[in-house]
Amino acid sequence: MSKILIIAILLGSTLIGSAAMTQTGQLGVDAELPGKSLKWIHIAEPQFKREKLDLDKYTVPVFEADDYVAVILTSFDAPRRSRGSAGTYPAYEVQISKKTMKIISASYTR
Repeated sequence: MSKILIIAILLGSTLIGSAAMTQTGQLGVDAELPGKSLKWIHIAEPQFKREKLDLDKYTVPVFEADDYVAVILTSFDAPRRSRGSAGTYPAYEVQISKKTMKIISASYTR
């Protein structure tokens, strides 16, 4: 009987601990994105640094076209799915060639 009680206590504490870790892990998630989007963001990142853009003030949508990918910084307070500079901070777009994986163009958008 005491072995069953000890096993039940250990099993219960394991389940409670894993449930607590799951809840804690979910609280820290700011964004989830496909890995291929991260590749394009990394290519665009040096351009953002050259322009001295504070990434904390932006969201980063990634749009895929036939032969290029656009990584766009939009102001955190811009309406969702808006185009151009719709918020407090100006939008900035970097277009990257899918074929060469090099930056084709980079500019502020209106």
